[in-house]
Amino acid sequence: MEQRRPSLLLALFVAITWAASAFAVAGILAVVLDRDPVQTPAPVYAGPAALALAGVAVWITVGFSTRARTPWVGALAAAAAVYLVITGVALLGSFPLFAEQASSPFVVAAALLAAVAVVATWAATRPPKAGLSGPSPSS
Repeated sequence: MEQRRPSLLLALFVAITWAASAFAVAGILAVVLDRDPVQTPAPVYAGPAALALAGVAVWITVGFSTRARTPWVGALAAAAAVYLVITGVALLGSFPLFAEQASSPFVVAAALLAAVAVVATWAATRPPKAGLSGPSPSS
């Protein structure tokens, strides 16, 4: 019997969930830390562009990582890609914005959530192990 592989549509839903989670965690961090996620003046495109491009990076890494033997390389790649995309877009805005975002707990949280998304999707898409499928039909 042929094993079905998770589709890129699943990875897309995971990336959308990651974006919503990153946005929610940023809001919670803003309240807990009593700080705005971006304090340096920034172009209006910076936030949406960074989130959209980071979402594409999460989508790609989740899509490829579900087929891997272990999720760790994909998780590291997703975290690094999100961090680099967000700080790279900030650098396009200005160097002070880049310096702020490079050490921001909001960016670190988004990167860690990307790694969690890869690991969770990888674990959820594993086929069931033989012998663990429940009671046998003869019982």
